[in-house]
Amino acid sequence: MGLLREHSVIPAVRSMKEFEQALACPQEVIFLLEGELIQLESIVSSAKRAGKRIFLHLDMVRGIKEDEASVHYLAKAIKVDGVISTRTSSLIHAKKHGLMAIQRGFLIDSHSVKTIINSAAHIKPDYIEILPSYSHPQIGKIAKETGVDIILGGFIDGLEDLPVLFGAGAIAVSTSKTGMWGHPPGKSVKQG
Repeated sequence: MGLLREHSVIPAVRSMKEFEQALACPQEVIFLLEGELIQLESIVSSAKRAGKRIFLHLDMVRGIKEDEASVHYLAKAIKVDGVISTRTSSLIHAKKHGLMAIQRGFLIDSHSVKTIINSAAHIKPDYIEILPSYSHPQIGKIAKETGVDIILGGFIDGLEDLPVLFGAGAIAVSTSKTGMWGHPPGKSVKQG
């Protein structure tokens, strides 16, 4: 069984204000998309105290390089639960140091579908996050080829978007829309 409950809405936070809101929501996982190295220990400690798991977007947090030493530091000293990255080497380092790895990919054409599938074969990520969400018709092929659960992100405007995205096969969505974070994990949204 994976970390994410089916039909989860994952808070994707960019500020401390959003982080505080994410701590108070029912979601069990938080994606930290921005920040600085000096803030990480405090942020991760707060998340753990709140019973949350936190994934750090390695490509976007300032003060962290994508080298193995940085990933090792995040795993052993900061104690993040996992990392999100578009970089194959970062995700391989994460797996080596016991972190969960979320491979982030952008679907812009049929070649990018093949690239994501080929990278996943090499990385063996725990999840694949696909952006933008409106590329959802393609995720079935990626999930079938890789055997990895798919998270969709980007351009998710409201709860009314969820039935289509979950219906396409996404296990979860990530969003910075704070109004969606109250959606109970694992609860289905019916089309009305």
